[in-house]
Amino acid sequence: MKILVVSWFFPPANTIGAVRLGNLVSYLHKQGHDIRVIAGKDLPFAQTLAIDFPEDRIWYARWADVNAPARALSKGIKAVLGQLSARRPDPDGSGPAPAAEASFEPPVGAPGNLPRSGFRRILRRLGNLYQSLINFPDSRIGWLPFSYRSGREGMKTWRPDVIFASGPPFTTLVVGYLLSRRYDVRLVAEMRDRWHDDPYYRPAAWRTWMDRAAEQRILRRAVAITTVSEPWAKTYRNDYAKPVAVICNGYDKALDQASEDLPRDPGTLRIVYTGGIYPGRRDPSPLFAALASMGGEAQDIRIEFYGTDPDLVHPLAEREGVADRVVVRPGITHDQAIVEQRRADVLLLMQWNNPDEQGNVPGKFFEYLGALRPILLLGLREGVPATIIRERQAGFFSNDPVEIAAQLRRWTEMKRTAGGIPSLPESARQGYTREDQFAKLDRFLTEIIAPETDETI
Repeated sequence: MKILVVSWFFPPANTIGAVRLGNLVSYLHKQGHDIRVIAGKDLPFAQTLAIDFPEDRIWYARWADVNAPARALSKGIKAVLGQLSARRPDPDGSGPAPAAEASFEPPVGAPGNLPRSGFRRILRRLGNLYQSLINFPDSRIGWLPFSYRSGREGMKTWRPDVIFASGPPFTTLVVGYLLSRRYDVRLVAEMRDRWHDDPYYRPAAWRTWMDRAAEQRILRRAVAITTVSEPWAKTYRNDYAKPVAVICNGYDKALDQASEDLPRDPGTLRIVYTGGIYPGRRDPSPLFAALASMGGEAQDIRIEFYGTDPDLVHPLAEREGVADRVVVRPGITHDQAIVEQRRADVLLLMQWNNPDEQGNVPGKFFEYLGALRPILLLGLREGVPATIIRERQAGFFSNDPVEIAAQLRRWTEMKRTAGGIPSLPESARQGYTREDQFAKLDRFLTEIIAPETDETI
């Protein structure tokens, strides 16, 4: 089968989206499919991710940063306001304020200027309006003309049986849709996140209407949809009456190794989290409160965050008085993150404790399962990760600091008396390798596309 994959995220950019799509393309290529890829060129991420796929079959397309003019304008406004503020008279009218008192705020009460709060509010509203109007369907819209042109050039000599467009960013779905219409090629849309009903993104009602209209037009044209969880798949089946397959992120079987082979600190219960967090939604506060309640019993527990914004972690730890038990380390490569996950005693996973989070499954969750280390989950009891953890006995779920503290005591006692935390059973990760998941996609595409392809031969 000839498959054109459209994805903004792709190696060598080192992001979780690029990890998924790079491995998917490599897998389909090895299964004998004829693959081409339209991908973003020189993405603003570390260029360190390798891929086992012919580079001459990747059509890298450049992109324009549509937000660059707004940033430049904002920088210019701040510079002008800074100069005005530096010239502001002293209250007694004796001369300009000292340089040390200069700021980027407009002069309060100066002729022709608004109060600080009003000026900030207007700038914020203008910025939000610009973003809502220009960043449609998202901030990667500046990639659309170049990626569409790459597709047209490539399809002059090579015509796919199916276009597989993976979003977000949802600009990729627009590219896939336009190429599908122009060349009358079947489209399969991958929804790795929600679009118009994303619970983490609440724009104005008119922008939600635009997002919904775009999503509906594209998905109604698609012959099939893939997504990453069954709750989301159920929604898409109900809304679009299309075949929908659940293709999880999975973990890399090539990295399989016994966790015991990796050295661990014998005297400390090491809890590891890799990635960013969302303030007020994916929040480690219940864990910090549990540590605080343990007093001296927590002296042998350390929580390590990799690649997380320290300003989103340290204040929460300081508020509970456990800052000495929390370490925030710089970002690391994906391969390094895998090693740290497997070296951990316990892996921390956080979700938003809200029903809207039910079908949201962080990509790192399956890497955690692959590491065979116990998972401590904070978040939604009815969510997909919590359900899998309970069914597969893969760790512990709670939002209650008292319950979390009790589990931490069990783990620290286990490490003290037995020398370590046992690995999870192999059944905890069974069926969740990337190969397992990509094989499901391969079968799904074959069932959806191949019969129609054969009829035209």
